[in-house]
Amino acid sequence: MPTPLPLWRGRCLDVELRCWRLPDAVGDVERDLLSQDERERAAGFKLERRRVEYVASRAYLRRALADVLGVVPWSIPISPDDAGKPQHAGGMQFNLSHSANAVLIGWGARPLGVDLEASQRKTEHVARMRIVAEVRDAASVSAIGAFTLAEAASKAIGRGLVAVRGLRLEKVVRQGEIEFLSGTQRIRANVLAVPDSYVAAVAVLD
Repeated sequence: MPTPLPLWRGRCLDVELRCWRLPDAVGDVERDLLSQDERERAAGFKLERRRVEYVASRAYLRRALADVLGVVPWSIPISPDDAGKPQHAGGMQFNLSHSANAVLIGWGARPLGVDLEASQRKTEHVARMRIVAEVRDAASVSAIGAFTLAEAASKAIGRGLVAVRGLRLEKVVRQGEIEFLSGTQRIRANVLAVPDSYVAAVAVLD
């Protein structure tokens, strides 16, 4: 079964990007694309919506990587690294983020992170984060736009939201593109032109 057409597709910072609307339900076609470990994990979700999001997101990811690698989707070896970030054992770098019934997937040659949020997400909590406020003011983006840039950067490092507090704003390269520092690591992050109901960003280790 071919992969459904994406809601949005693009390329930024040498990362291939696809965004799909998540289905209301999944069946054997989607589950058969997953590894045995992923099927077992999916079976453990108590909420049906969480199970659908997980299965559909992994199915889209595996279809996309399979097209690039020229292999069958379920055979792609994916396992967490020491920080818990899923990695392809053959070296392909990828990341995904799902929110508000959609999933954003990115893949490329360098460590990367992506973040997707609903544009109407409440921002009272994230707007109080130091790095989010700094990016919002320096880059003239919304609070949720600043959050996606910081979250994508932290995921590129591989430590997720916990790493956001360690980010430092290095400079605004141009409108929509930011450079962060985390210790000695430099991360480039860019806003993505996804549909208006979403806000998204991609980041790569420089």
